[in-house]
Amino acid sequence: MKKLFTLVYALFAFVPFAGFAGNGLSPQANCSDQITLTYYVNGVLTSQTIVSGKSGGSIPVCPSAGALYSLSASSTSNSVLTVTKVIAQGANPAADVVESPAISSAARVSPQELHVSLSFATTTIFRVESNATDPNCSKDDFVYLTFTPTLTLVSNAPVSGVCNGGAVTLTAAGSTSGTYTWSANGVVIPGKTSSSITANPIDNTTYTVSTTTSCGTSSQQITIPVKTLSISPNAPFACTKQSTTITASYNGPSATYSWSILGQPTFATTATVTVAPEFTTTYQVVAHTGTTDCGDITKTVTVTVGAPTVSVTPTAATACPGSPTTLRASSNNPNAVFNWSPSTGLNTTTGSTVIASPTTSTTYTVTATTACGSPTATVALTVVSTPTFSISPASASATICAGASTTLTAGSNITGATYAWYKSTDLGTLLSSAASLTVVPATTTTYRVLTTTPCGNNSQDVTVTVNPVPNVTINPTAVTIFRGTSTILTASGATTYSWSPVTGLNPTSGATVTASPTTTTTYTVTGTNPTGCSNTNQVTVTVNNPLPVELMTFTARSAGPVSVLNWATATEYNNDYFAVERSADGLAFALLGQVAGAGTSSSLRSYSFTDERPPVAVAYYRLRQVDYIGAATYSPVVSVTSIRHPGDWLVRTALARHYLIQGALDASSRFTVLDVMGRNVFGQAVAPDRAEVVIPALPAGVYLFQLSTQQGRFTVRQSVTAAE
Repeated sequence: MKKLFTLVYALFAFVPFAGFAGNGLSPQANCSDQITLTYYVNGVLTSQTIVSGKSGGSIPVCPSAGALYSLSASSTSNSVLTVTKVIAQGANPAADVVESPAISSAARVSPQELHVSLSFATTTIFRVESNATDPNCSKDDFVYLTFTPTLTLVSNAPVSGVCNGGAVTLTAAGSTSGTYTWSANGVVIPGKTSSSITANPIDNTTYTVSTTTSCGTSSQQITIPVKTLSISPNAPFACTKQSTTITASYNGPSATYSWSILGQPTFATTATVTVAPEFTTTYQVVAHTGTTDCGDITKTVTVTVGAPTVSVTPTAATACPGSPTTLRASSNNPNAVFNWSPSTGLNTTTGSTVIASPTTSTTYTVTATTACGSPTATVALTVVSTPTFSISPASASATICAGASTTLTAGSNITGATYAWYKSTDLGTLLSSAASLTVVPATTTTYRVLTTTPCGNNSQDVTVTVNPVPNVTINPTAVTIFRGTSTILTASGATTYSWSPVTGLNPTSGATVTASPTTTTTYTVTGTNPTGCSNTNQVTVTVNNPLPVELMTFTARSAGPVSVLNWATATEYNNDYFAVERSADGLAFALLGQVAGAGTSSSLRSYSFTDERPPVAVAYYRLRQVDYIGAATYSPVVSVTSIRHPGDWLVRTALARHYLIQGALDASSRFTVLDVMGRNVFGQAVAPDRAEVVIPALPAGVYLFQLSTQQGRFTVRQSVTAAE
């Protein structure tokens, strides 16, 4: 892809002298320090005149990945024109740090031009030097051009490349959207949308980044070389015991080599070896690059012993009378010798490549001579006097939807025809020099292809009509429902609609559908307009599985000989009943009874249950809520210390005056004996680890035995006999 920047020098100052008029002499060009630049910037022709040593300013470029920028320079004086890339600009040209070698340097006789192709992925300065060669002009003039792309791309890879699988950081800048699209060798890298990515190429890889910049859609690309070991030829054939030369090469800084038959000891340490296998043999070479480079790299090559073959490229060709066509022969045997016939129109009859320029249609035969056979191949070269040209699709059928691509293909019956693609509104930007061009225009655009052949040229236009895609919307944009309920989804913006997935939808097409999914589902609707263009949108229906009961409170308390459970609900959904369960240890629960639920309710509901015979100790309770389909959920566990009968907490032992205290005792529990007058005659602290009391000898009579705990105060009458 090329973008044309045409640069024109003008060294204009003329020195007048007597006798100019009518003396038959041409005016002599003198030195000038002015240079005129003419170039295209994104399709706009621009011209400026610059004084030598000055800068042409910063030229903004809306870049396209892989673009080549063509520059042409000329002077009114005979001069040596040199174009170089400036690494660091100094105070004067002599102090400049420039890349070596120069991009191009050649002597030109005015007004001949020097043509160069430039590429850059970041802001780059180029210097154009005009060193006059006229005897009367000793000027050496310089001008500077700074190209500033709106999208830049740099990497941290060294110039020599990276090792196989080595990490490379690529950094782009200039996006106005903040989102970048990255691809490697034309394949989009999923999940990479930030301005910087890390890649690990295993082969030479061209990375492309695209985004929206201040001038629209821009793209840049950079190729990361990978240091590899290669073998030439890569798949040689040979006759039995025929000598064959194979060469290893490393594209990094340096390497030494070790050759062996696979699995056997080393037999050579040179880059090139000559082998003569009797049968098909695999050879291995190790390139030793050093620990500071890529270490040892191993590669194998198989020399196949077998029959030779030969082929010709192209297999057939069409040419203008007398125009040259290059024919190339190849054989699987690298030692093959090629001979061509007939000699008519050939520049030579030997060698793998010949140039054929017949004036009439001719069929050529090439023979590949080897030690074990001489196969032949033919190629028919048809000569025509009139070229034909084609382009597809034609404008009538070159219609796409916005955001889609289409491939335009030019053709000619002349083999070797060249092509140049442009937008008809920007003939300064070369889009492609291939026969086919893939485009993604945002609006209806006319493209022009120039086809060149030795016997005639052609210019053809094709208009790619871009139809808009519908703006498909969905109402609501997101919705939450309870399991078992439904919601209505309505699409708009198109003419026809289809929905996917169809699970839970009724119907499955049309603008309005009813969605009743049982799980959270994202639905995609595809809307199509009358021109056949489609677009999609999505809506997520979130399905909540509601708790059958929203429990507000759940308590348990001791009420004398019974335990009373109370609970309340804020909402209920399909609630069949509550199962009340009890446990002595908080682990194993047993069913006590059931309390009917309210079904479905959104108002406060209160419930109670009485445990008529709770254990004389700690009891644990929970609710098991059961809905209409048998599904159950459990409440938190509550506990209560119950005393079933007033005297159950006091147990007389077989020993006189010895009693056991049972129940939920705590650190503050206390046992007290009172006489009938309410006077304290005995008291003792009791605890879970000390639940036995021994009362003193008391006069016979009736006493009040009292237990005080955090759960309450419990009193029982107890008769004491004289025997105690």
